[in-house]
Amino acid sequence: MDINYFILISLAAMACIGESASVPALYVFGDSLVDNGNNNYWSTALKANYPHNGVDFPGGTPTGRWSNGYNTIDFLAAMLGFKSAPPPFLSPVKDTSQGANFASGGSGILDTTGPTTIPLSTQIKFFQSFAQNLTQQMGSQQASLHLSTSLFLISPGSNDMAAYYAGAAGPPNEITKQRYINTLIQTLENHLRNLYQLGARKFWIQGLYCIGCAPGARSMSPLRGCLEDGNDLAKRFNTAVTQLLDRLNSTLVGMKYSHANVFNMMSAVLANPNAFGMKEVRSACCGGGINNAMLPCTPIAILCPNRNEYLFWDFVHLTQATYNLVALQSFNGSQNVATPINLMQLAQN
Repeated sequence: MDINYFILISLAAMACIGESASVPALYVFGDSLVDNGNNNYWSTALKANYPHNGVDFPGGTPTGRWSNGYNTIDFLAAMLGFKSAPPPFLSPVKDTSQGANFASGGSGILDTTGPTTIPLSTQIKFFQSFAQNLTQQMGSQQASLHLSTSLFLISPGSNDMAAYYAGAAGPPNEITKQRYINTLIQTLENHLRNLYQLGARKFWIQGLYCIGCAPGARSMSPLRGCLEDGNDLAKRFNTAVTQLLDRLNSTLVGMKYSHANVFNMMSAVLANPNAFGMKEVRSACCGGGINNAMLPCTPIAILCPNRNEYLFWDFVHLTQATYNLVALQSFNGSQNVATPINLMQLAQN
């Protein structure tokens, strides 16, 4: 079915739903795939608060989302019954009664990834302060109930993958790949345990997509095909994350999760773009140079007119249409794309 139809459904939900959210709040952590503006208020050059970003957002406003419009969190919030996605935690004017977004574009699982951004460890420290204030306002028992029934949405790892290749001394090999993934998983486990100790019980983890097929990666391939080494690293990481989540689920009382297999979602689109209403899956919509991916998305960048038909917004980020597809399949998809349960089931559990 045409992706435009799905976007209309989700946008209608965002306009009309919200009086009966299925969970108390949403708390968001991670990178630019879920950041909705924290970097606007942080001392970093990695920002998306300028055109052509936001060209399809209401009013054509660049909000700090790396997208032509909404991102996955916006659509998930609508599907869960919220009137809007949770606001950036660093925004000076915000209503955090239904959650907050702590994500930062360019950040990683490791503190050394994206050193000028807000790493996951600092995001969790911000949440710790937030949770303490919540306890003071609601009382310990009510705050504990609120957090244990809220959803914690996390997008980890994509920038750590980029950092691995940027810092690799020579071609990657089996030993360095596995050693790096082990380090990421050990650190991610500490982060998840910290959130659990702070009251989190329901986790939605977004897996890595086919990073070797992003326009920026393709531009480095002589034949402009996917860089399979990058895809291999993403698959290894995704497998290790699900194994970690299974282990935590069996050892942490009350911990439940849904893992969004975005790799499988994107693989299906790449194999049959027309089935998802897509016509361009190799080049970026906004940019310049090879695959329109050699230059950033700025006010002077080349902008495609048919944005809903593009898989990628810029050299590495997704279009609103793709974010919407990820949200839809994460929310009510089968176990091929959402394991062991989907987000709707997690919210109802």
